[in-house]
Amino acid sequence: MKPNNPAYIPKLKELWSNLEHHIKDEESQDLPALESALQAHAGQSESMAKSFGRTKAFVPSRSHPSAGENPPFETVMGLLTAPFDHVADIFRKFPDKTISPNPSTK
Repeated sequence: MKPNNPAYIPKLKELWSNLEHHIKDEESQDLPALESALQAHAGQSESMAKSFGRTKAFVPSRSHPSAGENPPFETVMGLLTAPFDHVADIFRKFPDKTISPNPSTK
């Protein structure tokens, strides 16, 4: 849809309304719950960060809407597409930056 389309602004407002609701839910529920959980496990912060980094190596780094959203298929498709995404990420940054094959490390 082009910006000069009469339906553009109403559609944009509709999309923002949905996004705004999602943002408010995250700010009022998800982030406080995360902060509480992190405080409860403060001593495990470093090991959780490493575990999260390892997990990122097995998931795609790009969106693949056609891959589906239903378990177990999304898991299988994620495992299949992740290596391609990570190799593509290397070449997107090549040659001006030195990067690790694991996107969670620097």
